[in-house]
Amino acid sequence: MGLSSPPTRYRRRLAIPGLVVAEAISVIGGRMSFLAIPWLVLVTTGSPIKVGTVAGAEALAYVLSGVLAAPLQDRIGSRRTSILADLASAVTVGATALAGQFGFEVLIALVAATGALRAQADRSKNNVLKPLMDAAGTDFTRVSSVRESVLRTSGLIGASVGGVAIAALGAVGAIWLDAASFLIAALLVWFFVPDPATLGDAKPVEAPAEPYFAALRGGFDYFRSEPLLRAVTSMLFFTNLFNQASSVVFVPMWVLTVLHSPVALGWVAAAYAVGMIVGSVVFATLAPYLPRYRAVVFGYMVGGAPRFLIFAITDNLTVILVVTFISGMVMCSLNPTIGAVIYQRVPGPMLARAGGIIIAISFAGIPLGGLLGGLMVQELGLTNGILLTTVLYFAVSLSPIIRHRIWRQLNDAGSRGPKTDGSALPWGYALGPAVFGPRVTLRYADGQWSVHARQGARRLLRPRQVAPKAAMHALAQLNVAPVHEAVHELVQRDQAATERRALRKRAELDRMESTRMEIEATLRAPHLP
Repeated sequence: MGLSSPPTRYRRRLAIPGLVVAEAISVIGGRMSFLAIPWLVLVTTGSPIKVGTVAGAEALAYVLSGVLAAPLQDRIGSRRTSILADLASAVTVGATALAGQFGFEVLIALVAATGALRAQADRSKNNVLKPLMDAAGTDFTRVSSVRESVLRTSGLIGASVGGVAIAALGAVGAIWLDAASFLIAALLVWFFVPDPATLGDAKPVEAPAEPYFAALRGGFDYFRSEPLLRAVTSMLFFTNLFNQASSVVFVPMWVLTVLHSPVALGWVAAAYAVGMIVGSVVFATLAPYLPRYRAVVFGYMVGGAPRFLIFAITDNLTVILVVTFISGMVMCSLNPTIGAVIYQRVPGPMLARAGGIIIAISFAGIPLGGLLGGLMVQELGLTNGILLTTVLYFAVSLSPIIRHRIWRQLNDAGSRGPKTDGSALPWGYALGPAVFGPRVTLRYADGQWSVHARQGARRLLRPRQVAPKAAMHALAQLNVAPVHEAVHELVQRDQAATERRALRKRAELDRMESTRMEIEATLRAPHLP
């Protein structure tokens, strides 16, 4: 008897929202654990080294599990892995609350196990999303953008709730609350997210189980065969490295040496997060119509290096918050765009393995970022370290431009709009094509028809005259009554204007004819001596 969801009529309709809500609750629980477990170690041992050891053990287990356990996830199934990993996480996190009775070594083992389980829970939910979007016919980039904004909001909520929970319940009570959040996430997936194998019309064919090491090697072989995935992953490695250096070294050091108030740390983090959330909402509306390659280049150029540089050139917190907020807004396009391309390019059987490799390499820059930032500040000073990082970040941001032939493949997967007859399009769909989509305009002025075409700010066709017969024939193909009425009114107005001009011409000709006749009569009259 497997882990199947209860038969309900609406489970397919609620599948994507249910999965995103389950992810959001998992993120809230993960953020709470991120605060509560180190705090528990600190108050019970008083050793910052042990705090760092616990955090490192969880991060290392998370990265390794994403790669090494991916073939097992393929065998078990993504949905089942999500449920089992969340249930097991609830157990290990609950046991962590009791670990003080058993010693530090047991705590390390439980934290590492939790990190490995969280990697599987996160990756499996990410993988379940692809068949759900395929079945619903939704746009990949739009769903990824909405999901990104929800998860970032959940991260803010989790950090806030974690701090309040630690203050109200203590570290142990907060950890028990974390365990409950993972249990709720498992129940949400079980009740609301159907098995992807049941979504298709055809009965799924069971693929033969692949040996573990062969499956693992196949994931690496596929990753090496995809230049775009390698380029994206390398970019994420360096940007995560520099972002971590800024978050854990540059910004705290700037706040300490310039403002002398830890409150500013929260303001800077909140400005970036709120910018990301606001930008994600806007991007979710425009995503199906924006060129992916340009969106990524624009995001890196505007939201990348300037966010570092501002800390080196000003001490004004307001200016820094504004720049940080804008950077968050424009950077919001990166993760949804890259995530959507991964969904569309990577075959379903490879998604767990390739995704695990991408996450592992991308996240590898995070633990190195703090070390790199500390060395820069120690050897060069804070301002010089920030300036050097700005230059390095800008150099890395040039990669999509220099290697544009590879990065332009971001557009190759294409985006997919909603499957609808146009009678019930969601709000905002008219805004995207109106601003960024191709527009062909047939114009009538001064008695002449002309046509021109644009896509966004780019001109596709300069104004070109069109024969009236061809223009009227094109308009006749439109079965739109207001257009026909407007053309009929235009024709009537032009006919009236033409008749008035004809009358004026006739009157003028009559006057000219009368003048001619008078001149001829004068010439024929006899002259008196």
